[in-house]
Amino acid sequence: MTKKERLQILIVGLKEKDAGKTSLARALLAYLKEKKLNACGFKPRAGNSVWYDYDVVHEALSQGRLYGKDAKLLKTVSAFGSDAGAIVEEFINPFHRLWAEPPHIDPITQIPYFILDRITLWLKEGVRNLVVENEALPVEYRCNDAIVERLRAKASGIYHVRDLETLNRLTKRYYDLAVELVYKKMNKQYDCLVIESYSDIALPWKGLRDLNAVFGVKPGQISVYEPDKYLTAVQLTASTYSQKELATSRIVELVKPIKEVKTPPFTSDEMIQGLKEKIPLLLEF
Repeated sequence: MTKKERLQILIVGLKEKDAGKTSLARALLAYLKEKKLNACGFKPRAGNSVWYDYDVVHEALSQGRLYGKDAKLLKTVSAFGSDAGAIVEEFINPFHRLWAEPPHIDPITQIPYFILDRITLWLKEGVRNLVVENEALPVEYRCNDAIVERLRAKASGIYHVRDLETLNRLTKRYYDLAVELVYKKMNKQYDCLVIESYSDIALPWKGLRDLNAVFGVKPGQISVYEPDKYLTAVQLTASTYSQKELATSRIVELVKPIKEVKTPPFTSDEMIQGLKEKIPLLLEF
């Protein structure tokens, strides 16, 4: 691997759920910190189910915040940047969605079954937390108002979505902006960024460039992709398919890994150390 002034590694999932992205990201961050490198985790977009992840959802909402377990875990292994006060979950994860159950798309409104979104804008004049509430969500799937009361009280702005047009307008105006603002700030503060995508999405946002490596992970295997070829495959696929979000399954059909590293099953206590021992194999190519 050619060493550059700044190191940016993208981790993507080769399966939709429980691929192991956050575990690998934590191991990589721990490895980089041991090498005395100033490294930070970055999960631009994330979401949690109010049913399956209620511990961390309740913890966050009780503080008037919204973040998920992945951002919380990445924070614990990220180094302090030049602005030590900025490393909070909303910095590592500027956009977070609270999902209802089931998390599918409404056949009439075409709006996903989400309860609300938290968007954090890291502006020069200060941090703004915006809340987007899905009022098109059927009543039986909505959250008790008392649960999100503190989040609303602390929000810099609250937007109500009743139709797809409004959601698309807000998405275009704020969602990628939130990611780009943090990304620029991180690049000023850190030497190394470990960028984790969500689900099995090939690229967490369109503006991501200048990668040093791409790691695709699934149980039992980590695949290393040449970053320029991977990004080119994403561009080619995006020009062919109309979907806003491209799955890694489409990309890996076009680009072969330059290396594959096998991983055995680990216990929870062994996971990070076991993966950390694989990192030199991933970085040497």
